[in-house]
Amino acid sequence: MSGWLIQIFCAALLVAYACLVAMSWRDLKGQRIRLRTDPFAVVLRIPAVQRRVLPLLDRARVSLALLNGGACSENKLIDWAAEGAGLAYAALTGMSVLAWATDTPELLAVGGLLGGLLPLLRMKELAGQVGKRRQSMVTELPELLSKLLLMVNAGENVMRALARSAEKRRAATDDNPLYAELRAAIESMKRGESLAAALEEWGRRCAIPEAKLFATTVLINARRGGDAFVPALRELTRQMWEKRKAIARTMGEQASSRLAFPLTIVFLLIMVLVGAPAIFMM
Repeated sequence: MSGWLIQIFCAALLVAYACLVAMSWRDLKGQRIRLRTDPFAVVLRIPAVQRRVLPLLDRARVSLALLNGGACSENKLIDWAAEGAGLAYAALTGMSVLAWATDTPELLAVGGLLGGLLPLLRMKELAGQVGKRRQSMVTELPELLSKLLLMVNAGENVMRALARSAEKRRAATDDNPLYAELRAAIESMKRGESLAAALEEWGRRCAIPEAKLFATTVLINARRGGDAFVPALRELTRQMWEKRKAIARTMGEQASSRLAFPLTIVFLLIMVLVGAPAIFMM
Protein backbone atom coordinates (compact mmCIF):
# COMPACT_ATOMS: atom_id res chain seq x y z
CA MET A 1 0.00 0.00 0.00
CA SER A 2 1.47 3.35 -0.99
CA GLY A 3 2.01 6.20 1.41
CA TRP A 4 -0.94 8.30 0.24
CA LEU A 5 -3.35 5.39 0.74
CA ILE A 6 -2.11 4.93 4.29
CA GLN A 7 -2.52 8.67 4.82
CA ILE A 8 -6.12 8.56 3.56
CA PHE A 9 -6.86 5.55 5.80
CA CYS A 10 -5.46 7.34 8.88
CA ALA A 11 -7.42 10.48 8.07
CA ALA A 12 -10.62 8.43 7.65
CA LEU A 13 -10.12 6.78 11.04
CA LEU A 14 -9.53 10.13 12.76
CA VAL A 15 -12.50 11.81 11.03
CA ALA A 16 -14.77 8.88 11.92
CA TYR A 17 -13.72 9.12 15.56
CA ALA A 18 -14.33 12.89 15.56
CA CYS A 19 -17.83 12.29 14.18
CA LEU A 20 -18.52 9.71 16.90
CA VAL A 21 -17.37 12.17 19.57
CA ALA A 22 -19.69 14.82 18.14
CA MET A 23 -22.60 12.37 18.14
CA SER A 24 -21.95 11.35 21.73
CA TRP A 25 -21.68 15.02 22.76
CA ARG A 26 -25.08 15.65 21.20
CA ASP A 27 -26.66 12.61 22.88
CA LEU A 28 -25.16 13.38 26.30
CA LYS A 29 -26.29 17.03 26.04
CA GLY A 30 -22.98 18.56 27.01
CA GLN A 31 -22.12 16.18 29.83
CA ARG A 32 -18.59 14.94 30.39
CA ILE A 33 -17.65 12.43 27.68
CA ARG A 34 -15.62 9.30 28.31
CA LEU A 35 -13.55 9.41 25.16
CA ARG A 36 -12.69 5.71 25.32
CA THR A 37 -16.27 4.50 25.73
CA ASP A 38 -19.05 6.96 24.86
CA PRO A 39 -18.31 7.50 21.12
CA PHE A 40 -18.54 3.74 20.50
CA ALA A 41 -21.51 3.29 22.82
CA VAL A 42 -23.44 5.63 20.50
CA VAL A 43 -22.93 3.16 17.65
CA LEU A 44 -23.83 0.14 19.79
CA ARG A 45 -27.09 1.81 20.88
CA ILE A 46 -28.32 2.07 17.30
CA PRO A 47 -31.27 -0.42 17.17
CA ALA A 48 -30.03 -2.24 14.08
CA VAL A 49 -26.57 -2.67 15.63
CA GLN A 50 -28.03 -3.78 18.96
CA ARG A 51 -30.05 -6.55 17.34
CA ARG A 52 -26.91 -7.99 15.79
CA VAL A 53 -24.31 -7.37 18.50
CA LEU A 54 -26.07 -7.97 21.83
CA PRO A 55 -26.88 -11.67 21.14
CA LEU A 56 -23.14 -12.20 20.67
CA LEU A 57 -22.51 -10.82 24.17
CA ASP A 58 -24.71 -13.22 26.14
CA ARG A 59 -21.70 -14.89 27.77
CA ALA A 60 -20.25 -11.50 28.71
CA ARG A 61 -23.64 -10.47 30.15
CA VAL A 62 -23.69 -13.54 32.41
CA SER A 63 -20.13 -12.91 33.58
CA LEU A 64 -20.80 -9.22 34.28
CA ALA A 65 -23.96 -10.16 36.18
CA LEU A 66 -21.96 -12.54 38.39
CA LEU A 67 -19.39 -9.83 39.08
CA ASN A 68 -21.97 -7.10 39.77
CA GLY A 69 -24.40 -8.53 42.25
CA GLY A 70 -26.42 -10.81 40.00
CA ALA A 71 -27.63 -8.20 37.51
CA CYS A 72 -26.22 -6.67 34.34
CA SER A 73 -28.24 -3.93 32.70
CA GLU A 74 -28.18 -3.33 28.97
CA ASN A 75 -26.35 -0.02 29.51
CA LYS A 76 -23.62 -1.72 31.53
CA LEU A 77 -23.19 -4.38 28.86
CA ILE A 78 -23.02 -1.76 26.10
CA ASP A 79 -20.47 0.28 28.06
CA TRP A 80 -18.30 -2.82 28.52
CA ALA A 81 -18.50 -3.67 24.82
CA ALA A 82 -17.87 -0.04 23.86
CA GLU A 83 -14.73 0.04 25.98
CA GLY A 84 -13.41 -3.02 24.15
CA ALA A 85 -14.29 -1.46 20.78
CA GLY A 86 -12.52 1.73 21.84
CA LEU A 87 -9.34 -0.15 22.72
CA ALA A 88 -9.44 -2.00 19.39
CA TYR A 89 -10.04 1.24 17.48
CA ALA A 90 -7.20 2.96 19.33
CA ALA A 91 -4.83 0.09 18.50
CA LEU A 92 -5.79 0.18 14.82
CA THR A 93 -5.50 3.98 14.65
CA GLY A 94 -2.17 4.06 16.49
CA MET A 95 -0.61 1.42 14.27
CA SER A 96 -1.98 3.15 11.17
CA VAL A 97 -0.39 6.45 12.17
CA LEU A 98 2.86 4.62 12.89
CA ALA A 99 2.68 2.89 9.50
CA TRP A 100 2.22 6.28 7.83
CA ALA A 101 5.04 7.89 9.79
CA THR A 102 7.50 5.07 9.10
CA ASP A 103 6.16 4.17 5.63
CA THR A 104 5.71 0.55 6.74
CA PRO A 105 2.42 -0.84 5.39
CA GLU A 106 2.93 -4.10 7.31
CA LEU A 107 2.08 -2.24 10.51
CA LEU A 108 -1.50 -1.91 9.27
CA ALA A 109 -1.84 -5.67 9.38
CA VAL A 110 -0.40 -5.65 12.89
CA GLY A 111 -2.94 -2.99 13.87
CA GLY A 112 -5.81 -5.03 12.41
CA LEU A 113 -4.59 -8.11 14.28
CA LEU A 114 -4.36 -6.19 17.55
CA GLY A 115 -7.78 -4.67 16.98
CA GLY A 116 -9.26 -8.12 16.51
CA LEU A 117 -7.46 -9.70 19.46
CA LEU A 118 -8.15 -7.03 22.10
CA PRO A 119 -11.91 -7.75 22.42
CA LEU A 120 -11.14 -11.48 22.65
CA LEU A 121 -8.55 -10.80 25.35
CA ARG A 122 -11.11 -8.77 27.27
CA MET A 123 -13.53 -11.69 27.09
CA LYS A 124 -10.80 -13.97 28.40
CA GLU A 125 -9.98 -11.49 31.18
CA LEU A 126 -13.65 -11.33 32.17
CA ALA A 127 -13.86 -15.13 32.28
CA GLY A 128 -10.69 -15.16 34.41
CA GLN A 129 -12.25 -12.72 36.88
CA VAL A 130 -15.33 -14.94 37.16
CA GLY A 131 -13.11 -17.99 37.70
CA LYS A 132 -11.12 -16.22 40.43
CA ARG A 133 -14.36 -15.12 42.09
CA ARG A 134 -15.70 -18.66 42.13
CA GLN A 135 -12.42 -20.06 43.39
CA SER A 136 -12.21 -17.51 46.19
CA MET A 137 -15.77 -18.32 47.26
CA VAL A 138 -15.16 -22.07 47.23
CA THR A 139 -11.99 -21.69 49.32
CA GLU A 140 -13.72 -19.35 51.79
CA LEU A 141 -16.87 -21.43 52.26
CA PRO A 142 -15.19 -24.00 54.59
CA GLU A 143 -14.10 -21.13 56.86
CA LEU A 144 -17.66 -19.84 57.00
CA LEU A 145 -19.04 -23.30 57.70
CA SER A 146 -16.51 -23.89 60.49
CA LYS A 147 -17.49 -20.62 62.18
CA LEU A 148 -21.16 -21.46 61.73
CA LEU A 149 -20.66 -24.93 63.21
CA LEU A 150 -18.97 -23.48 66.30
CA MET A 151 -21.73 -20.92 66.85
CA VAL A 152 -24.53 -23.43 66.33
CA ASN A 153 -22.89 -25.88 68.77
CA ALA A 154 -22.75 -23.00 71.25
CA GLY A 155 -26.51 -22.56 70.94
CA GLU A 156 -26.66 -19.70 68.44
CA ASN A 157 -29.45 -19.43 65.89
CA VAL A 158 -28.35 -20.29 62.33
CA MET A 159 -29.34 -17.00 60.71
CA ARG A 160 -27.94 -14.92 63.56
CA ALA A 161 -24.68 -16.85 63.26
CA LEU A 162 -24.54 -16.16 59.52
CA ALA A 163 -25.31 -12.48 60.09
CA ARG A 164 -22.56 -12.17 62.71
CA SER A 165 -20.03 -13.87 60.45
CA ALA A 166 -20.90 -11.58 57.54
CA GLU A 167 -20.79 -8.40 59.64
CA LYS A 168 -17.45 -9.28 61.22
CA ARG A 169 -15.94 -9.73 57.77
CA ARG A 170 -17.33 -6.41 56.46
CA ALA A 171 -14.45 -4.36 57.87
CA ALA A 172 -11.77 -6.70 56.52
CA THR A 173 -9.59 -5.45 53.69
CA ASP A 174 -9.87 -8.79 51.87
CA ASP A 175 -13.67 -9.02 52.00
CA ASN A 176 -14.71 -12.11 50.08
CA PRO A 177 -17.61 -11.95 47.57
CA LEU A 178 -19.17 -14.85 49.47
CA TYR A 179 -19.81 -12.53 52.43
CA ALA A 180 -21.03 -9.71 50.19
CA GLU A 181 -23.68 -12.02 48.73
CA LEU A 182 -24.52 -13.30 52.21
CA ARG A 183 -25.06 -9.76 53.50
CA ALA A 184 -27.35 -9.08 50.53
CA ALA A 185 -29.40 -12.18 51.43
CA ILE A 186 -29.64 -11.12 55.08
CA GLU A 187 -30.77 -7.62 54.05
CA SER A 188 -33.47 -9.13 51.85
CA MET A 189 -34.73 -11.17 54.83
CA LYS A 190 -34.83 -8.01 56.93
CA ARG A 191 -37.06 -6.50 54.25
CA GLY A 192 -39.52 -9.36 54.69
CA GLU A 193 -38.33 -12.00 52.25
CA SER A 194 -38.63 -15.59 53.39
CA LEU A 195 -35.64 -17.67 54.47
CA ALA A 196 -36.13 -20.12 51.59
CA ALA A 197 -36.31 -17.40 48.94
CA ALA A 198 -33.30 -15.53 50.34
CA LEU A 199 -31.08 -18.62 50.54
CA GLU A 200 -32.11 -19.82 47.10
CA GLU A 201 -31.31 -16.40 45.67
CA TRP A 202 -27.99 -16.41 47.54
CA GLY A 203 -27.07 -19.77 46.02
CA ARG A 204 -28.05 -18.57 42.55
CA ARG A 205 -26.02 -15.37 42.83
CA CYS A 206 -22.98 -17.18 44.16
CA ALA A 207 -23.24 -19.49 41.11
CA ILE A 208 -21.23 -22.29 42.68
CA PRO A 209 -22.67 -25.75 43.45
CA GLU A 210 -21.21 -25.69 46.97
CA ALA A 211 -23.23 -22.62 47.96
CA LYS A 212 -26.41 -24.16 46.55
CA LEU A 213 -25.68 -27.37 48.50
CA PHE A 214 -25.24 -25.37 51.71
CA ALA A 215 -28.48 -23.46 51.11
CA THR A 216 -30.32 -26.73 50.47
CA THR A 217 -28.89 -28.28 53.66
CA VAL A 218 -29.99 -25.31 55.76
CA LEU A 219 -33.48 -25.27 54.25
CA ILE A 220 -34.08 -29.03 54.63
CA ASN A 221 -32.98 -29.05 58.26
CA ALA A 222 -34.86 -25.83 59.00
CA ARG A 223 -38.05 -27.56 57.90
CA ARG A 224 -37.29 -30.77 59.82
CA GLY A 225 -35.88 -29.18 62.95
CA GLY A 226 -34.37 -31.28 65.71
CA ASP A 227 -30.77 -32.37 66.15
CA ALA A 228 -30.15 -33.47 62.55
CA PHE A 229 -28.76 -30.10 61.46
CA VAL A 230 -25.45 -30.22 63.35
CA PRO A 231 -24.34 -33.62 61.94
CA ALA A 232 -25.39 -32.54 58.44
CA LEU A 233 -23.46 -29.28 58.82
CA ARG A 234 -20.42 -31.15 60.17
CA GLU A 235 -20.44 -33.51 57.18
CA LEU A 236 -20.84 -30.61 54.76
CA THR A 237 -17.94 -28.77 56.41
CA ARG A 238 -15.75 -31.85 56.02
CA GLN A 239 -16.63 -32.10 52.33
CA MET A 240 -15.86 -28.41 51.77
CA TRP A 241 -12.45 -28.73 53.46
CA GLU A 242 -11.63 -31.69 51.23
CA LYS A 243 -12.58 -29.65 48.19
CA ARG A 244 -10.44 -26.76 49.41
CA LYS A 245 -7.46 -29.13 49.77
CA ALA A 246 -8.05 -30.37 46.22
CA ILE A 247 -8.11 -26.78 44.94
CA ALA A 248 -4.89 -26.02 46.80
CA ARG A 249 -3.20 -29.06 45.23
CA THR A 250 -4.41 -28.00 41.78
CA MET A 251 -3.12 -24.46 42.27
CA GLY A 252 0.25 -25.84 43.38
CA GLU A 253 0.49 -28.03 40.30
CA GLN A 254 -0.42 -25.08 38.07
CA ALA A 255 2.25 -22.92 39.72
CA SER A 256 4.91 -25.58 39.23
CA SER A 257 3.94 -26.03 35.57
CA ARG A 258 4.18 -22.27 35.03
CA LEU A 259 7.70 -22.32 36.45
CA ALA A 260 8.82 -25.06 34.06
CA PHE A 261 9.00 -22.79 30.99
CA PRO A 262 11.10 -20.00 32.60
CA LEU A 263 13.44 -22.60 34.09
CA THR A 264 13.86 -24.19 30.65
CA ILE A 265 14.73 -20.81 29.15
CA VAL A 266 17.25 -20.12 31.92
CA PHE A 267 18.81 -23.56 31.37
CA LEU A 268 19.14 -22.92 27.63
CA LEU A 269 20.72 -19.51 28.26
CA ILE A 270 23.24 -21.06 30.64
CA MET A 271 24.06 -23.73 28.07
CA VAL A 272 24.64 -21.04 25.44
CA LEU A 273 26.81 -18.94 27.76
CA VAL A 274 28.86 -21.96 28.76
CA GLY A 275 29.07 -23.58 25.33
CA ALA A 276 29.59 -20.48 23.15
CA PRO A 277 33.24 -19.84 24.24
CA ALA A 278 34.12 -23.48 23.62
CA ILE A 279 32.55 -23.40 20.16
CA PHE A 280 34.37 -20.17 19.23
CA MET A 281 37.70 -21.62 20.37
CA MET A 282 37.37 -24.64 18.05
